[in-house]
Amino acid sequence: MSKGQAVTKHIMGEKPRCIDLRSKIVLTQEGAAFFKNRATGLHSFETPDGDTRYGFKLKIVDVPWLKRLLLAGFVDKAEFPVSDLGSVKSEIGDLARLVVFSILYGYFNSTIIDRAVKTEVIAKWNRTHPHQALDAQNAVSPVELKNALKSRSDAIESIKKEITEPIFRSLLVDQRRTEDERKRLMYFIRELVDTVDPLIYFVLLCSAPLERQKIQQDIIKAINSVLDRVDLADYLSLMVIELMSAAERSTLIELLGPETKPSEVRSILENPEKRRELIQRLPHGLASIMVWSLSKRWALGRWRYRLKLSLYDGSSSFEDTKRMFDERGRLSLGEKSLQELYEHGTGPYGDDGLGWYYLSFIAEACEHMGVHFEAAVKERQGKGTAAVNLVLVF
Repeated sequence: MSKGQAVTKHIMGEKPRCIDLRSKIVLTQEGAAFFKNRATGLHSFETPDGDTRYGFKLKIVDVPWLKRLLLAGFVDKAEFPVSDLGSVKSEIGDLARLVVFSILYGYFNSTIIDRAVKTEVIAKWNRTHPHQALDAQNAVSPVELKNALKSRSDAIESIKKEITEPIFRSLLVDQRRTEDERKRLMYFIRELVDTVDPLIYFVLLCSAPLERQKIQQDIIKAINSVLDRVDLADYLSLMVIELMSAAERSTLIELLGPETKPSEVRSILENPEKRRELIQRLPHGLASIMVWSLSKRWALGRWRYRLKLSLYDGSSSFEDTKRMFDERGRLSLGEKSLQELYEHGTGPYGDDGLGWYYLSFIAEACEHMGVHFEAAVKERQGKGTAAVNLVLVF
């Protein structure tokens, strides 16, 4: 797998598009507050605990809009039910990449804000504005600071070039990447520097030349650190598609019933006409479901970003809200590692060995990248798989 494959079309600046996929988006408290007086069609979701949360029920996914929600930190949970994975396989892969990229944006921003608040510029600001003191946990640009920067747009553009051009020069001589991959990565880098909090540019503009140079070098290091992690989006996308394919096989095998000989299962599922017939018989209209659960918490002196990707088969009896709000320990299900499931090699999860390969690849990549990774399976007694959970913490 070559580097840069993870840089997908909708993330990297090609034509915006919509995905024909019904979905549900649950907003964070900040997101709900933002939309309550702005959006029509805001939907209320009742959690299993009886709380009310707000979000959207969508008939199609507007990818650029969803990306903006993610970058603003407005998405708490999302559910993408699929009736036929074959018809939306690439789109599901793109969505898995998109959510990983959104975490990379957050990781980058928190890294460079942590650097900015350690400067003399912010120390001076905090002494002058004790009621608006900034630190790595709460640092966002005050309104007056944002207004002050509007007249300095030319100087800010010059700083952006000083940061990006050394990285672009390195990319141009990187023989591991194709020309198309380089273009996409350059677009991604420009987006990184365009979406940072204006506080960073305030610090750079107000710092002495030598200090400014040091800060810019640290920002360049942070961008390179993010570039080292972009391939994880591609690896995870492959894993998600493999697991959802297994979930779909599990759903369809259940429809076939015990009278079908195991030796006949594969040929039936690979027959397009018979497959269509089975999909039309799905009791819940679903073959598989992908659910996101996103969180951000302050730990050990920095912000940590957590993504839980849960993948369900279509025979799951969970109601929609239970799927979205299912967290560790909420349900009394047996749990074991995904590695154990592959090692047993039975049922839809042991068909071709690709899942085991992807799992090993992601685990090794995450260890190298300093990303915490878990892969667990929740099972109901005598009922088989309830969900496969992939958890990444940046």
